[in-house]
Amino acid sequence: MALKIIVTVFAVFLCTRVNSADPEPWTTKGRLSALLNDQFGDNRHHVTNPDGKRAAFNFIMETFKSYNLQTVDDDFNTDDPNYKGINAIGMWPGRLTGTRLDRPIVLTAHYDSARDKAAVDDNGSGLAALVEVVRLITSQPCMQEYTVVFAALDLEIQESRGTDRSACYAGYCGSREFVNQYMIRYLNSLGIELGIMNGVIILDSILNYNNTEGSQTVPQPGIYKETPGLKEGYESIEQDGFRGNFIMAVGRQEYDYPLYSAFYDRWDAAEQVKYKRQSVLIPLKDVVSTVEATSDPHWQVYQLFISDDLMSFWNASTDIKAMFLTDTMSLRGREKPNLGIDDKMPLTDDRLGFLKKITDVVTRTIMDLAEFKDDCKDPMTEAPDAFRAGLKMTGTIAMPDGQQQNISVTIDDFTPSGRVEATVTSGWTLKLRGRFNPDDFHLALRVKDPNWDNFNCVASGHLHEVDSRVLFIGEVNGKCSDNWPHQILTMIVMDQPGFTGLYPSTTPEKLRTLLTDHFGDNRHHVTNPTGKTAAAEFIYSTLKSYGLQVYNDNFKTDNENYQGRNIVAIWPGPQAFTARDRLVILGAHYDTCRNNPGVDDNGSGLAALMEAARIISSQPCIQEYSVGFVAFDLNCGESSEVDGSACFDGMCGSKHVVEDLVAPLDPTIIQGVIIMDSILNYNNTPGSQTFPDHLQDTPGVQLTYEETKEDGFRGNFLGILARQEYDLPLYSVFYNRWDEAEDPQYKRRDMMVPYKHIADVIEATTDPYWRVYNLFFNEDIKSFWGSNSDIKGMVLSDTIFLRHREIESPGRYDKMPLTNDRLGFLKKITNVVTRTAMDLSGAKGLADCKAAVPVMLTQGIQLAGKVTLSNGQKDYRLSVKPFIPNGRVEASLSNGTWSIDIAGHYDPDALLLVLRIPEPDDRSLHCVMYGHLVPSGSSVRYSGVIDGSCSPGWPAGKAGFSLDSSKGVQGGGSGSYVVVGLVVGVALTLLVAAAVVFIRKRRAQTVVTRNSPIFRPLQEET
Repeated sequence: MALKIIVTVFAVFLCTRVNSADPEPWTTKGRLSALLNDQFGDNRHHVTNPDGKRAAFNFIMETFKSYNLQTVDDDFNTDDPNYKGINAIGMWPGRLTGTRLDRPIVLTAHYDSARDKAAVDDNGSGLAALVEVVRLITSQPCMQEYTVVFAALDLEIQESRGTDRSACYAGYCGSREFVNQYMIRYLNSLGIELGIMNGVIILDSILNYNNTEGSQTVPQPGIYKETPGLKEGYESIEQDGFRGNFIMAVGRQEYDYPLYSAFYDRWDAAEQVKYKRQSVLIPLKDVVSTVEATSDPHWQVYQLFISDDLMSFWNASTDIKAMFLTDTMSLRGREKPNLGIDDKMPLTDDRLGFLKKITDVVTRTIMDLAEFKDDCKDPMTEAPDAFRAGLKMTGTIAMPDGQQQNISVTIDDFTPSGRVEATVTSGWTLKLRGRFNPDDFHLALRVKDPNWDNFNCVASGHLHEVDSRVLFIGEVNGKCSDNWPHQILTMIVMDQPGFTGLYPSTTPEKLRTLLTDHFGDNRHHVTNPTGKTAAAEFIYSTLKSYGLQVYNDNFKTDNENYQGRNIVAIWPGPQAFTARDRLVILGAHYDTCRNNPGVDDNGSGLAALMEAARIISSQPCIQEYSVGFVAFDLNCGESSEVDGSACFDGMCGSKHVVEDLVAPLDPTIIQGVIIMDSILNYNNTPGSQTFPDHLQDTPGVQLTYEETKEDGFRGNFLGILARQEYDLPLYSVFYNRWDEAEDPQYKRRDMMVPYKHIADVIEATTDPYWRVYNLFFNEDIKSFWGSNSDIKGMVLSDTIFLRHREIESPGRYDKMPLTNDRLGFLKKITNVVTRTAMDLSGAKGLADCKAAVPVMLTQGIQLAGKVTLSNGQKDYRLSVKPFIPNGRVEASLSNGTWSIDIAGHYDPDALLLVLRIPEPDDRSLHCVMYGHLVPSGSSVRYSGVIDGSCSPGWPAGKAGFSLDSSKGVQGGGSGSYVVVGLVVGVALTLLVAAAVVFIRKRRAQTVVTRNSPIFRPLQEET
């Protein structure tokens, strides 16, 4: 029962209620008065008025539900075996709910009362404020970033063991149950640190405003006025004539500052300055233990201010930020003849104004902390036109076994507030509800009435309009039915059939297939040349099938009888071939050492590389910058005395790529290089991780040693090698994606070298720890840093031979079993690397690009016209194949006797079509055709420039073109179009600034048949 409530409280998405008539977050005195008179004006004790207590609870729950909060009636055992306590809990989700990036804010008030107490002030006032904050928060039209949780807590009142039917001997039973059994456990399950959450605000007795001089008392004034954290407050109260005209905020100095400072800012900015504030800021983080130990001379004073629900939170963890708001209860006179605290407090205008200000300021404080937006787009306007009630979308889910399972999504309701209700069918039927966010086109749907089996089922993703059709690309996570895999699955549905699905994440089964079928055997040019060639061909053909521009980078080796072969591919962005590009390079070596089957070293890196290429190339919007994928040859070094050795010093393939292709570049156009080498071996066995000598003392890696030692030397982490500070722009993005990802059992450990010029440090052998650094530096990243230390880079590794392998014969060259843990480890690494590359390359979400299929490309198109070459104008035809949903365009350019295949991307934002040779050789590598593709009357015109040598007979330099889809154009009369093409071409050239070909650095020993990669800087032209 407890676990069920945990996840339901915090993880179930709910629908939005927008009250457009009352968008401002302000309450009224009339609303507060009605709540206090009609709902919270009577006793609420389980012995003296059980019916009244139950009525109050029911009202709170029904009110929560009416505002569309997901509600949970959390019952728990008490000190009375015949009475169960019950908390009323509701959640209002934000954009980051259910992720590690969430920072929940919690608002609580207890709803029980002491025996025979009318309980208007204590704590009907806190409940009235709580209910109004719920109404105001849920009426906001814009979705906030973080979760807001509301809790009406039972059994705050303490009663001694000897009292008849007492149910809570120590007090604060409801809050203790809430924080320990639900809040902390849920946050831990997501990996959210308690100190990161926005905090907890507790409302308890906030009605009694008394401006009469002398109405406010302070406990033990002689001690109070000298107590740290209370002295300033005492002096202020004293100067004001001891008037009870303020709200008291209790917190811990420094530790709760982000919480109370946000409240103070809103309070001071609010009207009604006669309602003041005072503070008790305790200078102790662990004040509860201090009070219990009676170790501080002022502990008795501090005890008075934490004897409430506040104690439950701080006692559970001192990292929880919390603030207690109160009118000081019995310390303040009540302006009644008998001054009895059990009398119903009159609702004067001053008191209701006091309560109104508190309610409004708490509301605005929560909105600030949860990051509500003041302005957002209209859901009905921003959603696709066809996205309305009755719409049915069909498509597939990519299952873990690689098979596609049919799924349908029917929209049952879509309201102006963005609330969505839907029915999902995929061999089972579920009713889902959620909210469409018009700012980022994100739609998240969760089970409408969850049960134990499907409470965590969620379908989330982005809505997208494709040629007036509705496309929903997203993920299904959680167990949605019996036998349903509890993992992230890709879902693509559309309101018309025939759409090709996209896959934004990898799966363990895809990785298993790659490792088993393609990268599970030895790949050494002597011991298994056939296997190595087969792997290289698979890499090449697969990258080609994803639409990447791919080529072989052949090079001479230390063995005159063996030619090395790097495989280089690029997924170009609009800035490709310009000085404004910011390349991201992913690399992994594909060779193995002799007798090594190469599953971990480095089939795992290759599998991740291939999946990253598939995922990135499948995205529906073209990214800003280019992403390169490189499979290096000859990482394994072998002595010159070994028969057939081809790389004496190791890393020959990466050295060639760097020296011949990367070195000529300005390093500022390279955002970073991520090398993946052996990333499969996850071993959670204590003692499975070893370290080289002296590592515990080595600067930059001591923390990794200490963390691993504290964890029992388990090999349960990914090792990350980078240079401290210098590679921060690269590894910080990776860390953010890793920390927000699921599966926190897969950890990361950092090895931060404190030198930018680490290659020089190792070569000089002057640093006392150079040998340790050299152990981790013996990777392909050495080629990049050794060439230019300005290139940002990082290496990902499972530490290879430093980690035990959990197989019967633990030899280094035995084939590693593909356990579920290892595949899960590799999956997380692959997805995080992919997301990192997408972030760095400026990958666009569906809300950030116009991914609608251009009408002129939907079914393909034929264009004809003139190309101006150095020897005059020539007739050419461009045949464009039907549009591919991710923006990729395939075409052929011909002149009747000559034809070439070209491919590229259409950028709908710029109306720019850029085409290149898919498999270039040395000469055609830099051939590019680029220009604007725009409607022109009843036809389509494509005008721009062809640059580079596109075939052996093609002249160097630029050639303007203008092609049109109208009839009869190729016969003549298109001279003016060619002029337009030349003008457009010059404008494009000036716009991209530096548009020619990448300069290639050649060496005399270069093999003639080698293809040249496109990592080349452009020469600036005027």
